Amino acid sequence: MMKHRPFLLTFAALAFCSAWPISDAFAAAQPIFWSALRPADQPKATVPLSGKPVSGPQGETLAWHGEEHPIELTGFVLPIDQDGDLVYEFMLVPWAGACSHMPSPPPNQLVRVVPQAPLHLTRMYETVTVTGALQPGLDEAQFFMIDGNRILTYGYSMNHAEVATATATTDPDLLSLSPFGILPR
Repeated sequence: MMKHRPFLLTFAALAFCSAWPISDAFAAAQPIFWSALRPADQPKATVPLSGKPVSGPQGETLAWHGEEHPIELTGFVLPIDQDGDLVYEFMLVPWAGACSHMPSPPPNQLVRVVPQAPLHLTRMYETVTVTGALQPGLDEAQFFMIDGNRILTYGYSMNHAEVATATATTDPDLLSLSPFGILPR
C-alpha cells in the first residue's frame, strides 16, 4: 500500500485543483436587472396607480434562459408562505405594493423564491437581493390577502436561493418603480 500512496496523493491533488475553477465559476453570480426578464421590445412595467387590472396575456414572453448560471436580482418581498415573521416562500416583485395594494406586474416580472433558510421579515415589502439559479416557466401561486386569496401567474422561480437585505441597487426599473421610496439609495 505504501508504494501507491504517492500516486493517490498526486491524483487527489490533481482532482482538487482541477475542480477549483469550476466551483469558482458557480460561486460568481451574475447581477441582472428586471429588464433582462422581459423581451427588449416590451416596455418596462409602470405602476398602475389606477387600480385597474391589466387585461390580456401581456408579459407572458420570458426572455431569461440562462438557468445554468446563478444570478443576483434585487426586488421587494411579497410573502406567499409565512408563519409570523418567518417567510418560507415569497414573490420577488419590482415595486413595493405590487400584487397586494395594486395590480400585479406581468408574469415575466414576477419571481417565485424559496429561500435556503426561512427569511426573517422585518417589514412588509422589504428590499432584498436573491442569488441562485433562475428557472423560466409560467406557473401559478396562491397567497392570502386580508380580503381573501389571490392567484398570481409568475414567469420565473428560484429554489434554494440565498437572500440578503439590499442596501442599494443600480437597476433603473427598480428605482423608478418604487412609489413609496422604500428602497435605500
